[in-house]
Formats: sequence, structure tokens, C-alpha cells
Amino acid sequence: MVTPAGGGRARLSVEKLGALGESESLAWLRATCQAMLPRIDLPELLLEVHAWTGFLDAYVHLADISTRMNDLPRSLVALLISDACNVELTPVIKAGDEALTRGRLPHVDQNYVRGETHAAANAILIEHQGRVPIVAAWGGGLLASVDGLRFVVPVKTINAGPSPKYFGYKRGLTWPNAVNDQVAGIGQMVVPGTPRDSLYILDCLINLDAGPNPEVVTTDQASDSDMVFGIFSMLGYRFAPRFADLGDQRFWRADLPGGSTGDYGVLEAIARNKVNTKKVLTQWPDMVRVAGSLVTNQGGLTQGRVVRVSGLLARGRGKPWSRCRCRGRSCG
Repeated sequence: MVTPAGGGRARLSVEKLGALGESESLAWLRATCQAMLPRIDLPELLLEVHAWTGFLDAYVHLADISTRMNDLPRSLVALLISDACNVELTPVIKAGDEALTRGRLPHVDQNYVRGETHAAANAILIEHQGRVPIVAAWGGGLLASVDGLRFVVPVKTINAGPSPKYFGYKRGLTWPNAVNDQVAGIGQMVVPGTPRDSLYILDCLINLDAGPNPEVVTTDQASDSDMVFGIFSMLGYRFAPRFADLGDQRFWRADLPGGSTGDYGVLEAIARNKVNTKKVLTQWPDMVRVAGSLVTNQGGLTQGRVVRVSGLLARGRGKPWSRCRCRGRSCG
């Protein structure tokens, strides 16, 4: 806590943490682990993981019929490698190999590879990774980090949007991805353009592929807002953005109507802004109804759609959402 000389308002001062040097034990561990890894091709790695988990069995036919193809896992691996490496089918086609012919791969791609089968396969991988003993030492899956990656889309599609800052004269998309403390990608979605990540983080978390539901969610500061804090709190999440300028944030205090004034200890001097908790109490039933609609996705209601209309709500209509900001200030 810093108080200006000669009086004035106190402010929070957070010292920058210096970089930690690499210890000899860490360098030894990294070199030892790298020496233990066998040199194999990516297709061999995927097929071995399939032998452990059976994740390729999640790629079922679009018509939900049993396949009569031989070596279907090899065809699926070729398509996954092609998509992951962003190359065409030519590098993975092998004439004379029934599973890798030019006629077969497009057929498998059209009928077996789609978003829902990717999610089902990912769920199997997440479940099996959670059983690995060392993974339990990393965490219990209750902490998740959500950040968005941006990609230029070279073709015309409704899933792309403009953003001169990131794409120039081209169009692109944002891919919010949730990774838990067990280093497993538990959920993701595709968003046109480059909207604020906070509009879609909750949508991503509510529709996880698998794994335990995280309790703490971290992200960058660009996703921070009072409304986001409020919505996350109402749905049982602890929103923890990484503030780059914590000392410049406004600090709030929440006291119940008619109750005694709370004691904020060493933060008493900077908790100067008061939350109107009476407004939250009067609108709480409506706030709970909308929160329930977000979880059940009734009527296609998502957090992104809700917050995008917050400009109208802030001009006097939709009182529950102005109260969500008050709720967010009391728990942020």
C-alpha cells in the first residue's frame, strides 16, 4: 500500500516479479525426458495412443451405421495429420494402400470427421489422461485458463469476420480454447472475427467436451468487466483475470442494507467505492432466471448474446443486467 507524501489517496502498488533462472535440476530433468522420447512419426504416435484409449472409435459414420471399411483408423489418422499440419491430402495419400487412396480419404473425411466426433474423441482422451498418476500431481482439473487464438481465413465463409488490427484487409476468426491444470484441452469454440474474449468464455466453459467442471477460470485482462464477474459468480465460477495494471483498478466494498460496515483490513484505504447491494437483492429472482437460461441454453441464449446487448440494457432497460454489474463489483 502506497500513500503519497503529504497526504492524498492511498493506492495499491504491486512490484514486478523478476524472472527466475533455470536451475541445474530443471535442465537435467528436461534433457533426461527428451532422451527418453522415441523418434517416431506422427501417424505412429496417434495409432499408439488409439491402442491405449480407443479414441478413434468416436469417429462414427454420419448416418450412425457400422462401417465395413478395413483399416479405418489409419484413414482417420491421415486426415487428422493433414488437418493439424494444414496441408492438403496429397502428402498423406499413398497409391496402392487401401486405407490411404485418393478415393477413400475424401469419403472418410465427409462422413466421419466433423465437430461432434472431434469432441467425442477429445472426451475419451481427457478421461484417459486424467487416469495417469503424474497428472493428479499437476492438479485436480478445477483450474482452467481460457485464451483465444486468432487465425486468418483465406476463403469466404460466415465463420469469418473483419478485423483490420489483426487481419489487415482479410477476414479471420477467434478460437477460444479452455485448458485445465491437468494440461488437457477441455473445450473450445469458433467465433467470427475478433470480439472480446469475455463474451464467449462462459459459452466455452458451459459446453465442455469432458473433465471436471473448473471452479477457477483465468484469462487475460482484456476479458475483464464487472458484468462478466457477476455472471461468472452467479454460475459458480471464480473469475480470475490476469491484471496488467492492478494498481489502476477500482476497488469496491459491499455492505448489506442495514448491516454493519465491513472491515477490509489493510485494503480499507483503497476500498472506497460502495456497491449498491439493495439493487442486487431486489432484482435477484430475475438474475437467477437468466443465469439458469444460460446454463440450459434455453432459446439459444448464450453469454455472448446477452452481453452484446448490454449497451441497450445500460440505458434503462433490463435492470437485472445493471444489477449483475453490482454483483460483479462485490465479488471481483
